[in-house]
Amino acid sequence: MPHEKREIVFSMNEFLEALMRYNEMRGGIRYRAPQIRAVGVDKTGSGSTELTFDDEETISFTETDIVASLIAYCIENKVPLPARAGKRVVVTDTGVELAIESKTDWVQPVPLPISEIRR
Repeated sequence: MPHEKREIVFSMNEFLEALMRYNEMRGGIRYRAPQIRAVGVDKTGSGSTELTFDDEETISFTETDIVASLIAYCIENKVPLPARAGKRVVVTDTGVELAIESKTDWVQPVPLPISEIRR
């Protein structure tokens, strides 16, 4: 059975905007990009990210938070996402990718009611 693989590529600005919007959705302060003083990204292991702002506030995001923030960003910007597909974050030198993979081999085929045509 076929399966779908695709990546949605986010620029660094889009990635940071998604994290700041997600922080606001969780009840935090809505920071703006010019307020960011430092960004720490763990490219190996846990895939966590830390943002430090003008007011010396540092906010940490787990890999789960990052995936949730990118999904929320896609929903707000009307980017279609498959609901039942696996999603993970891939950090690149230029930005972040949301890797999506949907395997359909777990779906039992449904027999179609096709009958022979008699002539």
